[in-house]
Amino acid sequence: MLGRYGSEKLSFKQISLLALVALVFAIGFFAIIVKKGTPVGPQTPKPQAALEPFDGKLSIQAIDDLRVAGRKIVLCGVAFTKPRSMLAMVTEVARRDYQGLALTCKPVGKGTPCDGNVASKFGDTIVVQCLTSDGTDLAAKLAETGILCGQPVQAGSTYKSCLSGS
Repeated sequence: MLGRYGSEKLSFKQISLLALVALVFAIGFFAIIVKKGTPVGPQTPKPQAALEPFDGKLSIQAIDDLRVAGRKIVLCGVAFTKPRSMLAMVTEVARRDYQGLALTCKPVGKGTPCDGNVASKFGDTIVVQCLTSDGTDLAAKLAETGILCGQPVQAGSTYKSCLSGS
């Protein structure tokens, strides 16, 4: 005795039903893929909250991880470009001299030396220029003392570069 589909031939009716089931499955699968895929039409950008100036105290996690009022910031126009082996020492000096300093920070695009040269955000980090209560630019102070280095591509000659003797 042969099994259910052993050498028996499928009838035209069975083949048609099998083809219909396969077609319905393929259409459903295709519909799911299209629905989950990348939209084809133009996308309306999500409205972003305008970045506004803010005040707060400086918290130095590391010289390349600064926060003001709980917001992660990058000072526009300057960067830590020294060897990584110096990071802990430079961070300690910066903490000693600047930790807890009251600052007013304005994001790039609100009148900073970096306007037009760098984005106002990198992920969750806001690019800012921060001033002390007496109007001293924190980035300028950190560049003058050699803690950070001026980045001419971002702010021209506003901040002292570690490469030039200026």
